[in-house]
Amino acid sequence: MGLAMVFLMAPVLAAAQAKLTPTQTAMEFYRALREKRYADGFKLSVYRAAVEELSEADFKELEGEFARTFAAIPEKIESRAEKTDADSAVVFLKFDGIDQPQSVTLIRLNGQWLVGERETLKIVQQQGTAFFFNAKMAVSQDEVADLMNRIIGSELLYAEHKQGACASLDELIKLEALPADVQPGDVSGYHISLTLGADKKSFAVTAEPSSYGKTGKLSFYGDLNGLRAEDLKGRPASPKSPMYQSH
Repeated sequence: MGLAMVFLMAPVLAAAQAKLTPTQTAMEFYRALREKRYADGFKLSVYRAAVEELSEADFKELEGEFARTFAAIPEKIESRAEKTDADSAVVFLKFDGIDQPQSVTLIRLNGQWLVGERETLKIVQQQGTAFFFNAKMAVSQDEVADLMNRIIGSELLYAEHKQGACASLDELIKLEALPADVQPGDVSGYHISLTLGADKKSFAVTAEPSSYGKTGKLSFYGDLNGLRAEDLKGRPASPKSPMYQSH
């Protein structure tokens, strides 16, 4: 069933979901995500506004990230306890492979229980369909910043042992200072490029989002002086960009 058809059926589904208890809601939420029925699962959570108006293309673009995120949900999940207030609840679920029961928070909205917290709901309502893309970008940018710092650190170590000379990406990979998947140039939704100076005593490594606004917003620039980053609408950063500040 396509995403559009799922939401055409929303009134029918909403009526059935309104009858679910907090425990039933949480169980079905995890079951749907495990079975890759992401639209069904998110409709049972505070993330519903982030997917209700996604296009088919946008949803497919996010499916890989969803699959990686929820791949660890086990098939066997048992309910252990439920504590309910007027408009909030906490249920305790025993996930196969985890010793202790895990608490899951829910809120009641328009008569329906939703997995998640009100603070998260406010953020999702503010960002709408951009929510998951923003979350994905934040992860990608953190991963790329870590990789860039690793490259800079590896270059510093290399220079110490090579009379100030710097290494190419190929050399760093051969020395196992970097993973081999860095070489094609596209990592975590970013295009990475390293250039050596004419005397090989300096280097510049840059990273730009492969798809600005979807895989990232920050452009990165690194050299022996450290890592810099700036939102340049996808254009390359430079030595004039501000120093990168991790969150």
